[in-house]
Amino acid sequence: MKAISKRRLHRHQWRIFKVIAMVLLDAVLVCVSFQMAHFIRYNVLFKNHFLVFLRHNIENSSQLHTADIYTPLNGFLGLEISIVIGLITIFAFRGLYNIRLTGSLLHQIWTIASSATVGLAFLITYFFIFQPPSSSRLLVPFVWAVTIIALSLGRIIISVAIGLLYRLGLGETRLLVVGSGRLGKMMMQHIAASPNLGYHIVGFLHDMSEPPSDFGRFKMLGTLEDLGLVIRSMQIDEVIIALPSNMHEQSIKSVRLCERLGASFKLVPDLYELSLSRIDMETVEGIPLIGIKQVSLNTVQRIITRMVDILVSLLVLVLGSPLWICIALAIRLNSQGEIIYKQTRIGWEGRSFKMYKFRSMYKDADQHLAALWMKNEAQGPLFKMRGDPRVTPVGKFLRRTSLDEFPQIINVLRGEMSLVGPRPPLPGEVAQYEEWQKGRLAIKPGLTGLWQVRGRSNLSFDEGVLMDLYYIENWSLKLYFLILFRTIPAVLTNRGAY
Repeated sequence: MKAISKRRLHRHQWRIFKVIAMVLLDAVLVCVSFQMAHFIRYNVLFKNHFLVFLRHNIENSSQLHTADIYTPLNGFLGLEISIVIGLITIFAFRGLYNIRLTGSLLHQIWTIASSATVGLAFLITYFFIFQPPSSSRLLVPFVWAVTIIALSLGRIIISVAIGLLYRLGLGETRLLVVGSGRLGKMMMQHIAASPNLGYHIVGFLHDMSEPPSDFGRFKMLGTLEDLGLVIRSMQIDEVIIALPSNMHEQSIKSVRLCERLGASFKLVPDLYELSLSRIDMETVEGIPLIGIKQVSLNTVQRIITRMVDILVSLLVLVLGSPLWICIALAIRLNSQGEIIYKQTRIGWEGRSFKMYKFRSMYKDADQHLAALWMKNEAQGPLFKMRGDPRVTPVGKFLRRTSLDEFPQIINVLRGEMSLVGPRPPLPGEVAQYEEWQKGRLAIKPGLTGLWQVRGRSNLSFDEGVLMDLYYIENWSLKLYFLILFRTIPAVLTNRGAY
């Protein structure tokens, strides 16, 4: 228990240090940004402005007062200090200095940009109302632009640095998940997909809701009865209790044990399976009522999504046509068979359609599948195998770069698929689905999806299905575009592709 308390103290000190470092770095970057903006305004634009001034006034003026144009940096000291204090205050109110950042890097950059815009609005209002004598309205937009760029770069540097420290084991939180049902599995996935949280998932405890086994990359360390032993022996810092509602008594026992051993803990409400973003709460005479919002695309969202699907598909089809021709020639020269491979897949609401791919296997590949099934590395109904002998040399390259999937742009244009959504399964796979897994057929299948940007073949089948269900239950235009943009680095790094 003393060892756990000591680790908690060190983690608390690390978090405080991280917050102080972020505040100081932001303050320094804002000051540097202000000085750079002043340099651009007066040392770059001022010269051009001065030439214009000369051209218009040289004939009628015997003496030029450049002091009327140029204001030295120390003349803006009060304004600079106000901007630093103001922005840091806004950042603090908007959660950028939380001890544990829960937002993605893109979310942090968006918060920085929107906060700087709010600060700009206040500055413009101040200038127009009070009209200070030593000021330059033209300086304000330069400060705004340079500050956003500098602070965003600062956050990227901090994110990379903290990520490296976490990989070295510095400041990380050793986490244990109590629960092996959908609730616990979903929590492990989301935490593992957010390395900026600083969690290291040591493993999970089985709650007997399903047959005991590891869950993909997550190791089962025992049952609920082993909680105390695992906390002590594995030096667990924090416990997430994710048990279903019918195991309320076990949840309370787990909480009591964590308190007694000095381990931090958090409880996940059973409603999390329905996604907390869908929970609608209201009160009637002080009594809380909980409802679940229905997730559905309204007409405007459907139109926007369809327009983006069509525009991006046409753009890729036209701009990528030279590459498609080269790929077609490479496939033809490498092996016999058709260039475009057509395969029956299951789409929205169980409708079948012909999906297109660049052929990456030899002509008779399907006939050898049964013989290779014993070497299957995937769980569930999927077949995945590293070094699959059916894949051609050109096909290996196409698969690693995901170029074999691009003919599905045709499926997107035909309305059978969307750019973002669950990957379309084979009829044989759907026949083996459990009831809860059929939920991934509730929307159009996609060219890319949450499963693809978070690991692809590195994830187990159940992990991928849970991610697909999360996307369906939390659909929004923001999530749609976020996955679309994250597909680019996922493809470039070849993560989970084989």
